[in-house]
Amino acid sequence: MIHFRILGGVYLCDASGASFEVPGTLRRTLLALLLVNRGQTVPHEQLANELWPERVPSCYVNALEAHVARLRRDLERVGTNRSGYQLIATNRTGYSIHLDKEELDLDVANSLLTKAHQIGRSNPEEAIELMDRAFDLWRGPALAGVSELSQRLRAHALQIEERYVLDLEKYVDLHLECGHDEYVIVKLRELTIRYPHRERFVEQLITALGRQGRKVEAADLFRSVRTCMIKDFGIEPSTDLNRTLQEALNTS
Repeated sequence: MIHFRILGGVYLCDASGASFEVPGTLRRTLLALLLVNRGQTVPHEQLANELWPERVPSCYVNALEAHVARLRRDLERVGTNRSGYQLIATNRTGYSIHLDKEELDLDVANSLLTKAHQIGRSNPEEAIELMDRAFDLWRGPALAGVSELSQRLRAHALQIEERYVLDLEKYVDLHLECGHDEYVIVKLRELTIRYPHRERFVEQLITALGRQGRKVEAADLFRSVRTCMIKDFGIEPSTDLNRTLQEALNTS
């Protein structure tokens, strides 16, 4: 059962599955730093530099100890039979959080996506179902509300987001393979707005439009994207995007 969420804010989940936010931005940031390094000791100095980037307290070890104590009390509300001390371990150099399998939403999502990739070629419909379950765990940008406060969390958030987008591209490919062109067109209208500079989504949308005989729309989309790329980056669309358009226009 999921007890910790970082895919859209940092939340704890109680025994009923209801989510609640850890009080205090600093405490949420501390929990997030431990969660993205789950199973590993995060040194006192590293935590202090991330929590107080402008000015680290002179007695930062004591300050960390106080915040960890409060966080442990928060964790008593989590739907697990372990105490806060069992979840957050202390050693001479720092702190670590130890989770059971499938307690963190990111780990559950990654497990589902890995299974989907493994069976994608042989069973695309089942792979789509697994990916749907994984994407349902996303409730917003990863580590929202804390990633902007910590350089390390910002890097983790970007890494999670990049994998998410790559998995979305694979998800659309599976739908195209299954012939779900109309669904793909609707989905990609949304994705090309959310990720306007992601060429792969444009390629997939042009492919789906071409297969549905909507060649004028495909050509209009290409022209619009080309105009934006020249204006924003001073570059022409890639060879792949040009080839995709020609294939769509030549589709009978």
